Amino acid sequence: MVDGYHDASSPLVELLAAGPHAGLGPGLALFGQFVGTWDLRVRFMDQDGAVIYDEPGSWSFGWVLDGRAIQDVLTYPRAGEDRAGARSIGTSLRRFDPPTGTWSVIWIGVVSGTQIALTARAVDDGILLEGPDVDGSPLRWTFTDITPEAFHWQGHIQGVDGTWRLEQDMRARRRPEPS
Repeated sequence: MVDGYHDASSPLVELLAAGPHAGLGPGLALFGQFVGTWDLRVRFMDQDGAVIYDEPGSWSFGWVLDGRAIQDVLTYPRAGEDRAGARSIGTSLRRFDPPTGTWSVIWIGVVSGTQIALTARAVDDGILLEGPDVDGSPLRWTFTDITPEAFHWQGHIQGVDGTWRLEQDMRARRRPEPS
C-alpha cells in the first residue's frame, strides 16, 4: 500500500532501527533493557491515595532514529474501552547524552494533550526521571524492581506543601515474543 505510511520509500519507515547505535556506548542499556512489549496493570490514585482507576494496558519500547533514541507507546483503556480512538495513548522519545550519562525524555499524551520534558538517570534501585508537570509543579517518575521480565513504574507529583503524592502506579510483565 502506498499512502505515505506504508510506502517503503517513506522516511517514516526509516524511523525504526534494528538496535542501538554502536557509537553511543553502554549507557544506552538503561532504557534499552525495556525494548519489547510489556503487559501492564495501570492504576491511578486520587488526592487521598484511593485507587480511582485500575485497568490493563500495554507499553512497547523500540529503537528509532538509527538506534540513537528509544521511542515507546503506552496505551490503556479509557472508560472501559480499548478500541483505537477510545483509549488513552501516548508516546515518549528518549535520547541518551553520553557526556552527562543522562537521558532527555519527552512525553506526549495525545489524548490528554500533555507534553512533559524530563531528565532521566540511573539510581541505585532503578531509574529516576524528574522535571516539571504541565502546571510547573515538580514531578518524579521511577522505574524500580527491574528484571528482564518485569518492572514497577510510579509517577509522583509534589504538592504545594512539598510532600510527594503517588498519582500513578504501573506493574509491567514482559510479553512473550511470538514463536
